[in-house]
Amino acid sequence: MILILIAAGVLTTGLYFLGLLAFTGVFDKKYSREELVKEFKEHEKEFADLEAFFISKVQVPMAKRQKVSFGLGKGKKISLDVFPTIISPAHKVIGGSDVETGSSKLDSALQLLGWTSETLDTLRDKLSKTNCDWITTTDTPNKVILLYPDQSGWGSFTYAIYDKPIADSLVTIYGAPLSNSDFGKRVVLSYHAAL
Repeated sequence: MILILIAAGVLTTGLYFLGLLAFTGVFDKKYSREELVKEFKEHEKEFADLEAFFISKVQVPMAKRQKVSFGLGKGKKISLDVFPTIISPAHKVIGGSDVETGSSKLDSALQLLGWTSETLDTLRDKLSKTNCDWITTTDTPNKVILLYPDQSGWGSFTYAIYDKPIADSLVTIYGAPLSNSDFGKRVVLSYHAAL
């Protein structure tokens, strides 16, 4: 009987510490800044192609000051949301997270954006080639796109793509551009921690 109690105590303690480690992000995929800069430089053309394609597909919502967010889900599921500037009963979020193709939530977002299943397939393919799992527009002046590398946890690096090159005088504020190409001069890497 004592052995059973000891085994139960050890098992409970082990599960407790495993839970703590899981919730503190120890098992989450993390990348260093250097790894992500290297990833960008190795796949810069794919990043540029993704940004150009996404911008061409979200011009109407951006003109209406709506944010569009697209993410890769589990399996064939995706996340596609169109966020209004002010969320209210009259201005709701359209779309959904981790939804199946053909769902009413996804269809409503596709209809609003004028997208097709081919648009989704192309976007999924281009996003995966950058080793990122989310792309979103912003309502911040000059910062057009945010790309989130495929990682999890309470904090993550983000590729911020601006509409024009980062001026030398603004590097201390925005960060250094990731390369000297026309496209790379518009891209910086920043870290965002969840609160």
